[in-house]
Amino acid sequence: MRDNIDTDYLILVTSDGRKNAYNICKERISENLWPIYKGTPQLLNLDKNKKVLFYIAGRDEFSQHFIGSATIDRIIDDIHSNSDPNQEFRQVICYIKFKELKFFKKPLNIKDHIKNLSFIEEKKRNIYGLYFQGGICKINKQSFDYITQNF
Repeated sequence: MRDNIDTDYLILVTSDGRKNAYNICKERISENLWPIYKGTPQLLNLDKNKKVLFYIAGRDEFSQHFIGSATIDRIIDDIHSNSDPNQEFRQVICYIKFKELKFFKKPLNIKDHIKNLSFIEEKKRNIYGLYFQGGICKINKQSFDYITQNF
């Protein structure tokens, strides 16, 4: 679940901070600049042309929903070691820029589709939130395709 086995498909997770997770995610996408924090899992998997989904954690609007997809265009090293204004005390080590950005017409609620997402083990579907901890997580091609082709 949290290992660094190479994959071409990732999920970028946004959690609540000074704003709700959905607004933070929309802001990052509109600026086409996604911060990556020191200690984030799956750093070894960040690379140009990897496919990503945007997932909203948190408690407010569209929580536990996939809202869009993109392809990583490039990774920009952060030479200033900034903190993210939306996530206090989190040191930014680099930023992701995207191409092929797409918002889903209707966000996908994970609870309604979890049985179709094979990257979440069947016996752990009642605790699926564990798969989304840490900011970046892996997803297999079958689950990625299910989400992007149906929504």
